[in-house]
Amino acid sequence: MTMMLAAVGLQAQNVYWVFMTDKAGSTFDPYEYFDQKAIDRYQQVGADLYDISNYPVTPAYAAGVNALAIEEVGQSRWLNAMGVVATPDQAAQMEQLPYVDRVQFIGSDMQPAAYANSTNYTADQDLDTTLTPQLVRMQGYLFRQKGIDGRGVRIAVLDGGFPKVNTHDAFKHLRDNHQIVKTWNFPNKKEDVYGWNSHGTMTLSCIGGRMHGKDLGMATGAEYLLARTEVEAEPFKEEIWWQMAAEWADRNGANIISSSLGYGQDRYYTRDMNGQSHVAKAANMAARKGILVICSAGNEADDNSWQYIVTPSDADSVLCIGGIEHSLELYEHISFASFGPSADGRQKPNVCAFAHTWAASPKNNGAYDKVYGTSFSCPLVAGFAACAWQASPGKTNMQMFDLIQRSADLYPYCDYAFGYGVPQASFFMGGKKTVEPTFRFERIDETTVSVAPLKRDTSVYIFYKDVLDDGRIYTYGQRWVSVTDTSIRLDFAGGHRLVVHMAGHTAEYRFDQPTNPDPDNWTFIRSNDPKLEYAKTIELSRTPSRDIATEDRFVRDYYFQMGLPIGTDADELGCSIWSPAFRIGARWQYRFTKAYGWGLAVEYGHSAFRFGSEANRLDSLAAMDDDLRWLDKKVSQHKVYLGELGIELFQRVRFVPLGMQHKGLHWDLGVYGNWGYNSYRLKGSRNGDIASSRKETVRGLDMLDGYRWNWGVTTRLSYDMIGIYARYRLNSIGSEVPAGKVLLPRLEAGVQVMF
Repeated sequence: MTMMLAAVGLQAQNVYWVFMTDKAGSTFDPYEYFDQKAIDRYQQVGADLYDISNYPVTPAYAAGVNALAIEEVGQSRWLNAMGVVATPDQAAQMEQLPYVDRVQFIGSDMQPAAYANSTNYTADQDLDTTLTPQLVRMQGYLFRQKGIDGRGVRIAVLDGGFPKVNTHDAFKHLRDNHQIVKTWNFPNKKEDVYGWNSHGTMTLSCIGGRMHGKDLGMATGAEYLLARTEVEAEPFKEEIWWQMAAEWADRNGANIISSSLGYGQDRYYTRDMNGQSHVAKAANMAARKGILVICSAGNEADDNSWQYIVTPSDADSVLCIGGIEHSLELYEHISFASFGPSADGRQKPNVCAFAHTWAASPKNNGAYDKVYGTSFSCPLVAGFAACAWQASPGKTNMQMFDLIQRSADLYPYCDYAFGYGVPQASFFMGGKKTVEPTFRFERIDETTVSVAPLKRDTSVYIFYKDVLDDGRIYTYGQRWVSVTDTSIRLDFAGGHRLVVHMAGHTAEYRFDQPTNPDPDNWTFIRSNDPKLEYAKTIELSRTPSRDIATEDRFVRDYYFQMGLPIGTDADELGCSIWSPAFRIGARWQYRFTKAYGWGLAVEYGHSAFRFGSEANRLDSLAAMDDDLRWLDKKVSQHKVYLGELGIELFQRVRFVPLGMQHKGLHWDLGVYGNWGYNSYRLKGSRNGDIASSRKETVRGLDMLDGYRWNWGVTTRLSYDMIGIYARYRLNSIGSEVPAGKVLLPRLEAGVQVMF
């Protein structure tokens, strides 16, 4: 069965990375290849223009791979690899080429960090100031007072398309001043990016958009490189296009990459969010070459099966951006924004910003929308970073990375919801001022301490965390402290050291004899304090898991199928449409990746075949048993009842993932075997005499020699929980129907429901 399954699967077309062993014979002139801004950036950070990673894939190697491939998706200098479309047997042939190191299946799906938009606003509904609240929250007015708008900084925006950016009012200043330097559409291999997914239009507006005299983003004076790297329903190629776009940004002098695209549960497990994906490695390579890479944390917090960040924001050199609610008074994690840490325990997110923002509306040239998602907190910080860089000339990308973290309003406190907090422009306008203590610790008992606020005239939030000796956070939370509160009691569950932040002041408390919690038994906790009023007093308390590899590669589901037999052979008995087949079963699948797995099913089925009157076959049936000889050609009804107990081995390929076990479009191909039990019921009359009509039931009547054990192939195409299936019996192929036997239809097709 396995050989047959593999043989049928060979016809599938997949996408692969083909990695080369070397770059022998490759030539490269950086002064012809790079934009002058890229050369300047390399020199500033001390990167080697002649680094072997900048050399192209050896042309002869590329030609050899292309001779076997169906399609070349693209090439990566940094990986020394090619992305290709090929069948599995073609991929196996590529792997035998002497200059090919390995061939790796790509089972990923790049998705925009999800967003939704609400009411559409126009110029008649003005915002309160010349800066939108999303910029006020980061003290963007301080940059504006000094005339800082990102001038001199070049930003590459990687997204799914930029419809109406060439006509929309929000980008008129960019067009008039020729600030959009270059564009490239990687899926379509052309310069036109002004169409397709509107996600890019909205993210770009949050970096440098301006409309009706109001700034949507801070970097209105920056230069832009626009790259389309994502398509609506392409499950395998975006990782290659993202990699190519990062190299394109490097070549064309980008100082910043802003990407609100990410790979998450559709492709990976949480254990994989450790900076080792190819896009994470590409992001780190871009950072090595002097680019500040800024990515969305993701919007996975509402999904109980996956609440963590997505890649490439898990890369150690990527500034990962979380999300907070849009408020200038409150400081609240927005419900959907992904939590850290990375799978290997590193601090993520790094900082946060509004994830409910104003953005240009692609549907209306004179309007903007209120939109949701860390897709928009990321570009807000990208625009901030461009202004901060303009205010800090001579700094390298990683120096800016550190400075942006230090500028955040919670620093040096950090946790896995807010990172170091929201970046503040005042840090770059004169440095962070020393804050007087705002609270003191009062020990209650061995595991409890209270935080007593000092004199103040406003209500504030406190942020607290219990930190392990190795620096990882055991628990963390947030509480609202009113002006009347004299102390806040905190249970010291971890027993290591307690870090608290209040009104700009951070302090640490350590017990003399800490307890030793078992980090292997960490669980997720999110709770609201019922005594507190919603919105202003929500308490976020969370216990992160040390080992966040909680997903099981084994997936189980149950299914119900209903179908009809379909005749495909002249020797088969014709069935009426009233011949239903029912089947229930359970499947267990082992997923090698989120896009591909093998499985086993156990099922029970029942069929009731109903046939028309066919004299020769009825005569043959009657001749088989003395009890049936009384029948003549006037049989009014006859049925075959089948009960089947079977097993199935199958492979599953997911084409369009949507995140959950059943969500998305996937295809199963398998082989089955079952043991069947049947009975035959006849109803008729002798010589047309109604009075002598009778019914006969014969159990165990053979349909074919060896019928009891059947085997064949099965296939299913499913979307979400609904699908269609077909199964074809193979054990009777090539066999003649013996005298006195009948042949049931081999093909069955119908619908299935998974649950």
